[in-house]
Amino acid sequence: MTKPLEILVYTDGGARGNPGPAAIGYAIFDQTGRCLESDGRCIGNHTNNEAEYHALILAIERVKKVSRDRVKFHSDSELMVHQVNGVYKVKAEHLKAFVDKIREDLADIHWHKLVYVPRENPRIQLADRLVNEALDREGF
Repeated sequence: MTKPLEILVYTDGGARGNPGPAAIGYAIFDQTGRCLESDGRCIGNHTNNEAEYHALILAIERVKKVSRDRVKFHSDSELMVHQVNGVYKVKAEHLKAFVDKIREDLADIHWHKLVYVPRENPRIQLADRLVNEALDREGF
């Protein structure tokens, strides 16, 4: 029996001002390194942390259309990764709703992992570029 291919997802969110105009970006890759889908879009006024959560929520929604077998998510938001993984307590009440939604959405994926990667990672830089391009397009 062959092991299902692992899908790799990279997300980023950012705001110009905190809070301020915010955008999210994500890129979905197959195990061979081929980019299956990527997107960057503005999401209104939010904090940087909120944008990071929004990016992961959208990426989970989009990746489910590709695979629900094995998905590894990557983010340069150490706070978000550790909060979702239960390493850090979620102190900000408004972020608890994000964490709960993400955990609920991830339950539909057979095997998943969310890991922190530094912003020097080339695929995180792609997600970051998508965030900045979306904000630039809107004149922010």
